[in-house]
Amino acid sequence: MIVAIFRRRLREGATYEDFREAWATTQRFGVPTRVLTAQRLDDPREILSIGFVDAAVEDLGSIAERSSENERHRHSRVDAVIDSTELRAFYVLRDEDDLL
Repeated sequence: MIVAIFRRRLREGATYEDFREAWATTQRFGVPTRVLTAQRLDDPREILSIGFVDAAVEDLGSIAERSSENERHRHSRVDAVIDSTELRAFYVLRDEDDLL
């Protein structure tokens, strides 16, 4: 499982709804993918997205290739409502704990 994390800062005057509209995609990745998106409590301009992609590291290249044109278009829409992406990182999931 790959974990993708993006921390973004909205442009002045842009709303979370603006971000969601720009972020929306019509093309799926072809592998199970779940994305959690959160807005910071004390700074609503900060948006955190955490994606869980059920794929092996060696499969990332082919996944990216299949979705590259759609992703470029989608990210250009996102760029219109954000000032910056302060963190863009990919990790391999090592452990998962349920602390219920």
